[in-house]
Amino acid sequence: MSKKRTLKILSASAIAASAFVTAPSIEAASVSEAEKLVKTAKDAGTVLKWAISIEGTADGKTRPWAAYNAAKSAYDKALKAVNTLPAAQKNRYLADLDQNVKLHITRTMYYIDAITAGEKIKEKQQTLAYQQDLDIINDQTEKAYHELSNEIRKQAILLDRVYGQTTRDLIRSHYKQSAEKVRDASKYPVTVKMELDFAQKALADKNSVKANKHIQEAKSYLKYINNTVIKKYLTDRLNALETSYVPKVENVSAAEPKRIRVEFNKAMLSGSGTNGAENTSNYSVSGRTIKNVILTNDKKTAVIELYDPLYTSTSYTVTVKKNIQSANYETLSTADYTSSFTFSDKQKPTVSTITTQTNGNVEIKFSEIINSGSSLSITVDGKSVTANSVYSDTDTVTVPKAELDRIGLRKGRSYSIVVSGAKDVVVYTPNTMDTYRSNFMYNPTADSVAPGVRTLQVKDEKTLTVEFTETLEAFTASNLVITKGNTTIRPTTVKDVSNGQKTKFDIELPASVYGTNENSVWLNVQVKAYKDLDNNTGSTIDRSVSLTKDLNPPQFVSATYDAKTNEFQISFNKTLKSGSPVANNIKIYDSGSNIVKATVKSNVNNKLILDVKSLPDGDYRITVEDGAVKDNTISQNNNRAFITSITKKFDSIKPTVQFDKSSINGQFLAYFSEAVKEESATYYRNYSYDGNHLPSNSTFTLSSDKRLVTITLPEGTITATKNYKLTATGVKDLSDNVMNPFTASIPLTDNTQPILTAATLDANNNIKLTFSENIMFNDNGYTSFDISVNATKINSDQYEIKSGANGREILVVSYPDKLLFTTGSIKIQTSTDARISDLAGNPIKAGIVKEITQ
Repeated sequence: MSKKRTLKILSASAIAASAFVTAPSIEAASVSEAEKLVKTAKDAGTVLKWAISIEGTADGKTRPWAAYNAAKSAYDKALKAVNTLPAAQKNRYLADLDQNVKLHITRTMYYIDAITAGEKIKEKQQTLAYQQDLDIINDQTEKAYHELSNEIRKQAILLDRVYGQTTRDLIRSHYKQSAEKVRDASKYPVTVKMELDFAQKALADKNSVKANKHIQEAKSYLKYINNTVIKKYLTDRLNALETSYVPKVENVSAAEPKRIRVEFNKAMLSGSGTNGAENTSNYSVSGRTIKNVILTNDKKTAVIELYDPLYTSTSYTVTVKKNIQSANYETLSTADYTSSFTFSDKQKPTVSTITTQTNGNVEIKFSEIINSGSSLSITVDGKSVTANSVYSDTDTVTVPKAELDRIGLRKGRSYSIVVSGAKDVVVYTPNTMDTYRSNFMYNPTADSVAPGVRTLQVKDEKTLTVEFTETLEAFTASNLVITKGNTTIRPTTVKDVSNGQKTKFDIELPASVYGTNENSVWLNVQVKAYKDLDNNTGSTIDRSVSLTKDLNPPQFVSATYDAKTNEFQISFNKTLKSGSPVANNIKIYDSGSNIVKATVKSNVNNKLILDVKSLPDGDYRITVEDGAVKDNTISQNNNRAFITSITKKFDSIKPTVQFDKSSINGQFLAYFSEAVKEESATYYRNYSYDGNHLPSNSTFTLSSDKRLVTITLPEGTITATKNYKLTATGVKDLSDNVMNPFTASIPLTDNTQPILTAATLDANNNIKLTFSENIMFNDNGYTSFDISVNATKINSDQYEIKSGANGREILVVSYPDKLLFTTGSIKIQTSTDARISDLAGNPIKAGIVKEITQ
């Protein structure tokens, strides 16, 4: 304690003691005196009330100490006087003071605490902003990011205690929202840096599989980084890491009978050259002949196609030759890679793609090779068609143009297709596909048929829709003549509404098509000089159409939360007038029926948009009064009032986990993809090994970033060093998203201590000690036992410890006195300082006592 601090305490103590000795008894105050003091206190409370309100003098940054101290002093004086009054009068004034003074003092304390909390956030914010201004991403940036995130989370409760929605929002905007903006700017750079750090560590530990996992994770977030300097730095670092580890085979599997997938950790050399990953001689499959090998687009997977299918429930061995090289000409390994698996296939074939070939044939591609003997049924536009004969197993079937011409298919049109009956090539029990139903665009190149107008219809009060029989080369206002009586009406826009197929167009007319006081009009529409893609010209058509003004209000359809934009999007059945809604006609209530504030944004198409970044996840009720929005019709109709509810959940991505071994006996590591809740990540029943829940007394340690859980099982849980099937389930992230169950095989090291099971004398009067398992010496073994004869402890220089006849035995040999153990009662107890251990390094269990009586 400082000298200055000591003097303050002594002074305060002296004053208190003096007050205790000399203070006179409190005299009763008159009612008029008390009433006057209460009024003074209430006036001070009113000043304080407005000093902490945005509607008063509050600015969310200045602490109103003068007003606070004045109100506190006035309150204390009034309270002292009121407490001397009779009970009836006292209670009335106390209630008045509580409501009009004490309440504002308490709220002011919360207000001052919030500013203090905000300044702590601002300090962390400035540290991170400084790093951002330098365009630097390093350990200091990462530390600043996490410290700011923690500070925002830690201080948020103090910010939220401020009384009054508008004042609370002001405090949040000063501190929390501005800090969150700075934090979010570093979210993806820090995430990528951390993943690269994990990858670098994994490479140092010679774990290329884990390194590749983190590199791929870094790649997935790299695209979201906007800062070009930092993005280049992280990209260069990622590329350097990616090229620093050697290529290897990560997995070998067979998802279908005639195809085996060999997955590499890096892009491999394409082609059938000596070192190519598509050279069939670089692979072998036990009992099967390879037809061909093809690399996938990313060149990280080689697909081996076989002449004959694999048998279900049969084991196969795949060998990958060591001389295969990566795309960067790195040799795969110093030895051939061999992997065995038992084949099983219960997956049904599906249709992957349907495409029109330039010659007019339609090609149907399946997810896997199908049996040539399949009873395939194909229906196009409701009519049965026959595919070309399939003489061998294949994943592609073709419907010839002649069949499609027979049923009248036209170029540029969409048709329905139904496919069924395809079977895979699983031997004995093939899997049959589920019926496939979809649509495809028939668009071959050859065409001599002129296009035609299929329909010309009224879409809305000022829009016509024309649909053609096939794709047009172009369609503009020059292809239209629209008249109202003797007046020519020129369209404002002509827009393709057929997803780029140019078969359907909206023709929008100007609002002036309606005269004064006209609610409906008749028009004559001529469509002329339109051509298809093969320059065939369609016939001119003339139609009469009637348009009617839309006088119906826009109707509420749905309300959703868009996590990507952090917005509430309220949809109507019509396009809305551009610009912002009337904010005062929109109110949002939280689950406690408190009004909360969101930013009203400009309408987008048929949606009313509310920016809810400032709102926490939860359930909200929204009331929208008449006239909050208008539709985009000529009359600009107001909406009708309605009430709706929306649930906000920003984070909807489930956490994932990867297990890793540990150098500590009976311990393993769980790496989560994001921060997780401690109560779920450290709950023993959320983990299991070989189908058994972890013991309830297992030890869990969660890292500061809440992503790494170190799990240590109790001594005696793991009795043998081997691979165990570890499973995690039920772990939640900070937004309560629950992970999908995950299982992996990870080596765990024996953590069971050897136990002294027997002690006997052998024929040479030496003590033979037997243990529950094989043991080894880490020194001379003297510290491992306490030995006494006839209750007298013997010194270690009177005996020596030697290996016994097998790995589980040791001998205690008396030295130099060979008669040390020939008579009396002998007691052997294992010590806490034992240096004898099993092969996994577990020391022998202490406190085990064995006695030999002669």
